[in-house]
Amino acid sequence: MRPLRILIATHSPLAPEFGAGQMAINLADAFRKQGHDVTLWSPYPMPGQTRWWQGLQNLQLMRTKLDEFLQTQQPFDVIDCYAPFITKQVANSGLVVARSVQPDILYIVNNLNNPQKIKEILLLPFGYLFALVNIILLLLGWSKAKYILCLGSLELQWMKKWFPWWRNKLFSYNNALSKAEQVELTQIRIHRTNNAQTGMRFLWIGRWAAHKGIKELVNFIIQRAASNPQDSFTIAGCGTAAEKDFPIDMIQSGRLKIIPSFERSQLSNLLANHDSGLFTSRVEGWGLVLNEMLESGMPVFATLAGGVLDLQPFFEDMLQPFPPQLQKTFSEIINSNDMDGYYNTFTWEKTADDYGKFLMKNQDVKIADLTQ
Repeated sequence: MRPLRILIATHSPLAPEFGAGQMAINLADAFRKQGHDVTLWSPYPMPGQTRWWQGLQNLQLMRTKLDEFLQTQQPFDVIDCYAPFITKQVANSGLVVARSVQPDILYIVNNLNNPQKIKEILLLPFGYLFALVNIILLLLGWSKAKYILCLGSLELQWMKKWFPWWRNKLFSYNNALSKAEQVELTQIRIHRTNNAQTGMRFLWIGRWAAHKGIKELVNFIIQRAASNPQDSFTIAGCGTAAEKDFPIDMIQSGRLKIIPSFERSQLSNLLANHDSGLFTSRVEGWGLVLNEMLESGMPVFATLAGGVLDLQPFFEDMLQPFPPQLQKTFSEIINSNDMDGYYNTFTWEKTADDYGKFLMKNQDVKIADLTQ
């Protein structure tokens, strides 16, 4: 029984600090544990970009690099690939699965409709050009791919609605943490204590971008701070732009702590030292911070975006709608969840197994090639 030769091509650096890179690494590890021969590929290192047109140049350079790499390789059984990378060369080098890591079109539309900086407003016409090129490459990639692997149920629903002619190509997968991270967060959950008497400590993690729902987040924090003076708030991984959106006295008093960046190794302390998470995204690929917060035993107030729909059945009480009712306190949230069901569903081993079964069901590879 020969193992499959699988290529996973990502547009991200291959490092756990980058979401797409982390997902590629975890998926590759899961396939290897099943006995398959997996090659991970990234176009990095790449030249930096300071001008709008350099984004287009870099995208084309990434596509060229992948074509050149494939010319040096024997054909792969499966090529798991970022959709805009799917050229004629890629399509002819194996069974191509366009695996999504974020809803690119929704991101593009949302960010064009919500420019954050004067520079972004001035460059908006060029932004539309860049967006058009990206969307064209996405559509071409999807058309060339044998299958389109959507990230989560929400994206699958959206794709079925807007691209019904590709319904037979579509299936979905779940995002998950690595086993080592799950073990670490389990310890945080086991030792978590109720801090309700001294106020709720809220945590929000993400880039300071319009599609992350930062306007809604700012409004909530200001209102909640006024009505619940014992509460405190931390915004982490947001860069330096967040400070200007809040009253200076909130920051100076220490009630609002802004952490522009942090190392991955610092995440556990952030989760352990807060009581409740906030997830405010308007559009999201998945939002792995949801898994991180919930696995650490932290209730999360979340908008219906990213992985929320898929996680909800396992955390009916822990996963609450955003914005929360201002009078709601930590003690009123019931800490109940289906962790056994969750861990049986949200693992990369399960994702890789479902991936293979989908291909088997559609008779694209022999069953013997996918089993040990």
